[in-house]
Amino acid sequence: MSKKSVINITKSEVVSTRGAVGAMHPLAAEAGVEVLRQGGNAFDAAVAIGFAIGVVEPFNSGVGAIAVLVAHDAKTGRNHVIDGTGPLPAAISPDLFELADQSERSGVYQWRATKNDANNTGYLASAVPGTPAALCAAHERWGRLPLAQVMAPAIRLAEEGWELDWYVSHVFAMQSARLRRFPESIRTFFRPDGNLLVAGSYMERPDRLIQKDLGRTLRLIAEKGAAGFYTGETAQKIADDMKANGGVLTYDDLAAYKPRFYDDVPLNDYHGYQIVQSPHNNGGPTVVEALNILENDYLADYGYGTATATHLVIEAQRRAFIDRFRYLGDPEFAPVPSEGMISKAYAAARRESIDPLRATPEVEPLDPWPFQPNAPAGAGGGRVSINGDGLTTHFNVIDAEHNMVSCTSTLGAHFGSAVVAKDTGVLLNNGVMWFDPEPGSIVTIGPGKRIMTAGTPTLVLKEGAPFMAIGAPGGRRVISAIFQCLVNVLDHGMRPQQAIASPRVHAENATVEIDSRFSEAAFEGLRRRGHNLLIREETAAQSVLARPNGIMIDPETGLFYGGATPFGPATAMGV
Repeated sequence: MSKKSVINITKSEVVSTRGAVGAMHPLAAEAGVEVLRQGGNAFDAAVAIGFAIGVVEPFNSGVGAIAVLVAHDAKTGRNHVIDGTGPLPAAISPDLFELADQSERSGVYQWRATKNDANNTGYLASAVPGTPAALCAAHERWGRLPLAQVMAPAIRLAEEGWELDWYVSHVFAMQSARLRRFPESIRTFFRPDGNLLVAGSYMERPDRLIQKDLGRTLRLIAEKGAAGFYTGETAQKIADDMKANGGVLTYDDLAAYKPRFYDDVPLNDYHGYQIVQSPHNNGGPTVVEALNILENDYLADYGYGTATATHLVIEAQRRAFIDRFRYLGDPEFAPVPSEGMISKAYAAARRESIDPLRATPEVEPLDPWPFQPNAPAGAGGGRVSINGDGLTTHFNVIDAEHNMVSCTSTLGAHFGSAVVAKDTGVLLNNGVMWFDPEPGSIVTIGPGKRIMTAGTPTLVLKEGAPFMAIGAPGGRRVISAIFQCLVNVLDHGMRPQQAIASPRVHAENATVEIDSRFSEAAFEGLRRRGHNLLIREETAAQSVLARPNGIMIDPETGLFYGGATPFGPATAMGV
């Protein structure tokens, strides 16, 4: 019995016989389908979506963003990761940021505030973009069609424009104050009279967002590949605009950029399925640890959404998050016990502290170093991260040959640094926001450091065969969302649309954020166990528990099933 009405919507399930795509905006999903119908494979389609989504969802991704792409090559059976995260510029230093009073905090990570919010907004805030290099590398390795053909939808959308919808118009309005600080951003994202671009109403046509400068930048990439962005005209324009406005991102930083490649990625087994994720600097290790902690508890026996099943989900993810905050970081700058944290033995040790009848919000990190193979001498301890989020986009593709791609891309905050580099149309990320502006920490701002994102692009195999691609935007809620969507599919037997639309929880500390659509019986059972619940309501205008999309291949019928969050314009499409 419900004591009040709640939002309870869903989207129709997509079913296809020839492959499917999923993206956070329908125009980007259509770009992927267009390329598949032209004879492209999943990698071509993913590149098409990756460039198009930055045109139609410019506040979350784009060529100024960073990306992590996970791929399964059906021909070889191998699994790969292209890590397009971006390092901080070579000339950056904490000395460039004037600290505010100790009591003042800012940004999504709530680091100590800086004068003019310089670590979050403006010309000092950008890391080296990695998305163009990651997408071009995927095309070069596995693509079938010419790059110019694959990028044609993105170029068309940029040069001819497209009509704003309520979703994009809403975010433009929320972020207008930051954008108004920079003339080039006003020129790019506002009407000529300086007023906001808006979606239409029953009396007016919507505004069109036309990005001619971005179209030229995309054409250079289509012609020259990644070199068309990282060297030559575009790189020089970005570097010149940075120098003219006090930024430190240089031509040399751009020209030196290379993505990182992980080939034959280790598989993580869960109940007979194999999970494929990037091994470093993202949400993958945290999801795997949570799954490992749950592995001995078959949640299907308790039923989805019951107090018992939800309690176990909460306790598993709480432990994984606590360990994440303590130990994870960039392994190129300090030892990270990532293999120890995702080991079955460490999960068994973590599981011992779970009480099936009582919440344990006081739980502390364990030490994963004894479980780490070949741990360096003297390794131990870790860091405590200040909690934060980022704004991202995610897309998936599986083609008729069962190639799979899952890719997450982000500018950091909405509209990244809020800076559009002059005459390029390139909105630059604010990668500096992931780092502490105060000196003395492993996560202090420093040259060459790469960000650790919450992005969790994920592929799943079943007995070695392609089964699912899934991911989400939504800051650290991505991690809890993908963890629970996997549990919904692999344990509860749901297909993607049901798994994604079902209510979720997020538990990284003593407070449990829980979707208002859970039953009253679940709320009461969790409170009896001692959980401190913060009931949250998902709406079209506000996402608090992430917004996944995913595609699954039914092993028995060969049909493709696609699903997307019911909140917002995210879309799954069959071919």
